Amino acid sequence: MKLLFRSPRVGEAGPVSVTVGFLVNPIAGMGGSVGLKGTDGRLHIEAVRRGATPVAPSRALRFLKRLRQVGFNHSLLVAGGVMGCKYLRQITSLRYECLSHPPESRDETSSTDTKAVVKMMLEHGIDLLVFVGGDGTARDVVEVLNCEVPVLGIPSGVKMYSGIFAASPEAAAELVTMFCEGNVVLDYADVADIDEGSLQAGELKIRKFFRAITVRADGLSVQSKDFGTSGSSEEKYALAEYFIEEYLHDDVLYLLGPGTTVKAITDVLGLPKTMLGVDALFNKSIIAMDLGYREILDLLNSFAQARIVVTIIGGQGYLFGRGNQQFTPEVIRRVGRDNILVLATRTKLRGLKYLLVDTGDPGLDAELSGYIRVITGYREETMMRVVSASDPTLLTYRHFS
Repeated sequence: MKLLFRSPRVGEAGPVSVTVGFLVNPIAGMGGSVGLKGTDGRLHIEAVRRGATPVAPSRALRFLKRLRQVGFNHSLLVAGGVMGCKYLRQITSLRYECLSHPPESRDETSSTDTKAVVKMMLEHGIDLLVFVGGDGTARDVVEVLNCEVPVLGIPSGVKMYSGIFAASPEAAAELVTMFCEGNVVLDYADVADIDEGSLQAGELKIRKFFRAITVRADGLSVQSKDFGTSGSSEEKYALAEYFIEEYLHDDVLYLLGPGTTVKAITDVLGLPKTMLGVDALFNKSIIAMDLGYREILDLLNSFAQARIVVTIIGGQGYLFGRGNQQFTPEVIRRVGRDNILVLATRTKLRGLKYLLVDTGDPGLDAELSGYIRVITGYREETMMRVVSASDPTLLTYRHFS
């Protein structure tokens, strides 16, 4: 159900001040590039050990810079220290108030801090809550919000299967502006995450945890991951057989991305495959499994030819930047756009007008834009347009009608 919404502080005399809560999970998404499936609990310590660097701060700054560019003139209520105010101090002309939690002296935060900040923001009477994080952060935020105010996520996690995220930090700034102008659509959306129990059993299942009210606009926001089918096993195996016949060559390194569609290739070959990892295939043998970006770069130094093999996230259309952050901008540039192979069943492509890239490098996103070949079945291929999620001006339906 969708509702045409006007800000609760907009009356007949016109809009007055709107208060937007803003918080950052500073460790969100760190595990993606090094092959971890998230940073929940103490996993961020392992991510740092493997060479990961924070990604949430840069995404927070991109959002705030865009907010300044569009002339945002409302109030921001911001979490303390590394969860918010640290970044606002780098952006001039935005009006904000810092909460006392967490203290400035704290470098480490947890889900307990996230929940405490959300509770404080509700007590202050915010109209919208914006957070930087992934599905784990979304669960913490929405558990406390309990649909009292709308919520909008700035994508910075590893997976982001939930339906409350903007397409990019820049798109989030556009949505916040629309909300404050009092002319936006609110919609109920699922907050979802990977079911860890099924993953340990070798299955990939997505579990819905909460429902939330979120801000939507065509092209600027994305749906939750398609919880239906991504295509039958028969479709995936037919696609894999065609890939093996036509695209699998000797003496070429294939970097196989996550997902059941890509896994169908190794199933047909009778080889193992990590469900959410990147594995290396060479001469029809798996030579390395569950690679991080450093291991991938080391492999690329040893092979003359390499290909990246990826699928898309059903219902969202992301090609890079969701669940496959092991393919960092450096890795993608090393392999080259012409050596990216995309697999997706017709079922998975259904309803998608274009594919999205959100690598964290807007320049690379622009380079990846354009048309790309997608293998959809046995001797079936189609061309799909790739769009940078970093450029909201490209993400309106008027450009694709």
